[in-house]
Formats: sequence, structure tokens, C-alpha cells
Amino acid sequence: MSFSPHLDLDDAVRQQGGKVPLTWARVVSRGIANLGDVASPVVVGAISGCASIHTPHASHGTRLAAIGTIGQDAKWGTVHFWGTGVDAKIRSFGNRSAGFAAAPHTRYIVHATRGPNSRRTLLQAGIPAPPIYGDGAWFLPRIIARPSRPPTHELGVIVHISELDKIALDARTDHPRYRGGEADGVKIISTLHEASWAGFHGKLVEILSCRRIVSVSLHGLIIAETYGIPCLPFPFTGQGEIRSDLEAGEVDHRFADFYRGAGRSHLPGIAQQRHETTRWDQVIRSVNRLWSPLAPPRLDSFFEAFPLAQKVGFDQAQWPLPEALLTQLAWQ
Repeated sequence: MSFSPHLDLDDAVRQQGGKVPLTWARVVSRGIANLGDVASPVVVGAISGCASIHTPHASHGTRLAAIGTIGQDAKWGTVHFWGTGVDAKIRSFGNRSAGFAAAPHTRYIVHATRGPNSRRTLLQAGIPAPPIYGDGAWFLPRIIARPSRPPTHELGVIVHISELDKIALDARTDHPRYRGGEADGVKIISTLHEASWAGFHGKLVEILSCRRIVSVSLHGLIIAETYGIPCLPFPFTGQGEIRSDLEAGEVDHRFADFYRGAGRSHLPGIAQQRHETTRWDQVIRSVNRLWSPLAPPRLDSFFEAFPLAQKVGFDQAQWPLPEALLTQLAWQ
């Protein structure tokens, strides 16, 4: 049985007893996971049929990095990138803020990046990277189907974990812009959940219970886009409806990277200052008016670039997760 056509990665999986050495960002509090980050072992598990074992960014072995802006943190050993984001302003060694550079004693094998910004950062550092783009979270609807029941909330507002008062399942945000809205069917959503399949599934269903989404979290938007839920970024700089040039540095580099990789040149949004209350009816109207469905080009190429043996097909509408695999999925 071969786990990967890449001999080093195949050997690394064998050394872990059939588990994929996978790097993803972890929440520091035990028992808690962040939805976008742990989508990585879920998607990798669904495609490969293998559970994962969390591997540090700094590791002397061979590992896979997939979902998240984590490429800049890799150092030592061999790291395979698939749909990985790279922060051009950070490096994993020496002066962290000196800008990305290839880490010493590190071998980078790039199969795909999240978008062209990440690819450019790698190329400028002398690391070969093909023009194949995507984020593994795009495949979540094949793993967890959208519920057939109608949405129960008019608008879901996904906050970033940095806006929460604590890293806990009952965390809240006190910014005035998030207050009110219950009468308008608004639901404030944290991406934190119990570190388990039930917690992951429940948080995803919570997002899917919303007819529309605005989000500060990139993966809040990506998940909404993948399920065809009308959505917009909800930045706290600027005011009102905005339309940002993705190549001009007008939006967060992570958002620009993903949406450029999905074929967009501009990104609409609805901005609201943190210290001001929000007219949720206006936000709902803006989402209705500004959003258009996203259809990433060449998603098949991104799937085919997956560096492990594929147990599912790109043309399959649903990718089953066997119960035996569910019990082995790593969350922390």
C-alpha cells in the first residue's frame, strides 16, 4: 500500500503508523479548536483516508502543510505545501519581521499555494512553486452536506478569535459594532469549538444555519463561499460599502491571496468601525446587492496536486468519512 507518490512523504506516513504528519495552527487552550485551522486534518483525512498527527512548524522530519497562513513558520526538515498561505512579512528564523526567506536546512516542496501572492513570495525566496491555487476548505461541502432544512438566521456575523475576550467556548466580544441585531435575526459566531468531530460538525452547522454571512475571519468567508451562502468581508477600517482592488494592497493579504487565486481582481465588503453600532438591516441589504457566487478556476488541478494517494475522486459529489477514521482524527 502506497500512501504517497512522493517517497519521502510516503515513508513519513509509514513511520507514523499510517498517520499523516501534518502541520496546522493550534489553539493554546486544551479541549478547544479553531474551525478554519482544524479543517486541515478533516480535509486531508477525507481525501487520503488517513488520520493525521499534529507536527510542529519547526520539525526535522518530513511533513505536510495544508490549510492556513503557516508557510512562513516552517523550518528544518522537508515540508510539502498544498494550498498553503505564506506571509511575506515574516520568516521562521532570525529576525522574524525581516520578511520571508527560505529557512536554513529546510527543503520546501510546493504542490499548490492558496493564491498567487503566496506563490510570488516563495518564488522571490528562490523556492519553486507551480501556478496552482486553492484552499482545502473548498472541499468541505463534499464532506459535510448542507442541511436540507431552511436557514434559521438572516445573518451570521463571524468574529476573529483576536476579537474575543478569552480563548474559551463561551468567549464573547464586547465591541459596540457587534451589539444588538437579535430582532433582525442576526447571530454572532465565534470560530472556536470543542476539539472533536461533534464540535467541528456543530460549528459548521451553526454557520450553515445563516442565510447570509459577514466575516472578519478568512475561513468564515471561505466556508460561506463554498456552500454558496451570500457573504462579504466585514472589516473594521473604513465605513459602509467598499470595493477593494486585490492587487493594490487594499485588503488583508490573506483575503487578497485567496480571492485572487479564485479568479477575482476586486472584492466588495461592508466596513464598520469597532466603536460604532451597526445598522444590521443595511448590512443585510449590502450582502444582497454586492455578493456574487465564486467559482474558482481549475479546482480540479488543485485536487490533482494533492501529494498523498487519493481515496476519493474529484467528480464524487460526496466524500464519506468512515467511522473508524472519524474516531482517529486529530484536533490538537
